[in-house]
Amino acid sequence: MEFSESSTEPLDTETTKNSRNFIFLGILTLLTITGAAVLHVNQPEFILDRFSGISEFEYTLFDSVLYLSYLIVGIVTGALSDRWKKRRIFVLTGTIGSIVFYMLLTTTLSYPLLLVYRFIQGSFTVMIWQTLMTLAIDFADSESRGKSMGIFGAFLAIGMGLGPALGGVIASYSVFAPYYFASILNVVVLALAVIALKEPALPKSRPSLVQSLSIVRREPGLIVPGLFNFIDRLHIGFILTALPLFLSVVLGLSESLRGLSLAIFAMPFIILQYPMGKLSDRYGRYIPLVVGSIFFGLAMATVGYFGAISFTSLLIVLVILGIFAGVTAPASMALVGDIVSQEDSAMGMGIFNFLGNLGITIGPIVFGVLILVSDFVIAFIVAGLLEIVVLAVNVILIRILIPKEGDGLTQT
Repeated sequence: MEFSESSTEPLDTETTKNSRNFIFLGILTLLTITGAAVLHVNQPEFILDRFSGISEFEYTLFDSVLYLSYLIVGIVTGALSDRWKKRRIFVLTGTIGSIVFYMLLTTTLSYPLLLVYRFIQGSFTVMIWQTLMTLAIDFADSESRGKSMGIFGAFLAIGMGLGPALGGVIASYSVFAPYYFASILNVVVLALAVIALKEPALPKSRPSLVQSLSIVRREPGLIVPGLFNFIDRLHIGFILTALPLFLSVVLGLSESLRGLSLAIFAMPFIILQYPMGKLSDRYGRYIPLVVGSIFFGLAMATVGYFGAISFTSLLIVLVILGIFAGVTAPASMALVGDIVSQEDSAMGMGIFNFLGNLGITIGPIVFGVLILVSDFVIAFIVAGLLEIVVLAVNVILIRILIPKEGDGLTQT
């Protein structure tokens, strides 16, 4: 009996330590994502009221250049992080740069220069949250990876929901107030990271940049969670650009009500992170990814129609949309850890986020093009159909690229 207690004590200690790591990483992620998300609610005032003659398509570029920076810098961060075996430096550098460029966004009356500042701000911001996601994979064990990513994802989702809600209130005081608030949150992240963020114990092997960038050739199954992330993030970019404009132009709602709408979309997404992650550990990644994608696509296609009927019906659809977004997210993140070894975790997450960032970059552009040739109702229908099309492609790829044994898709 004494041997049994002694042998389990280190395991319990390690589990407790990892739980604390996830909570700490989650807090840093919550603050980072909240800072990025507070800016979305008052973008019509921040851009259209400051820069005369800006078209709706040019308006979408403000978010597109942000996501383009995520796309480019995210993949470089992943490769360098695995090569250098360093995580902490990217969080510290990212927070310092974000603080500076959130402030600089309020200083120019040149729209092209504003877009340059937005790109640089996004480059620093992606260093933070992608590295924090990589650290979550580093600390997760294979038996409870879905649950662990669900805990981490809940903090991320809280930031996505809290940001717009706070942004709507803060923007009522000043059009620049959300940007000042984002800088303050990054100061807090920097202080916490300096005090308490530690490097994980990583394998000693140091893959070259070429080896890191060739990970998809070694692990082609990464395309599957990457494509799920691609379409999920495309829709996030689409919604964050289209919904505030829709609420402002069509329904004439204030910043606070716009923030409330985005928060209502995020609330079920937050609540479902942990239980859906745990469910994917028990029943596999496949079921939540397929079921969630189908119903998310159907709900997405109705947003413009019900939004035009009434604000109440729009909120109901946004809740449904948030539910099925929450079903898919933990499973797709956990699937990355199922596929790659720990020494490739940063690059595996880099590929996952590369495709996600590609999606979120394209999302506002898709909306910008659709709104030029149609209206909000048609734009949301097309966006919903894209979800179903990508799911069909992914179901085929799952059968081709991911082995049936030990792939994290079935209960082990």
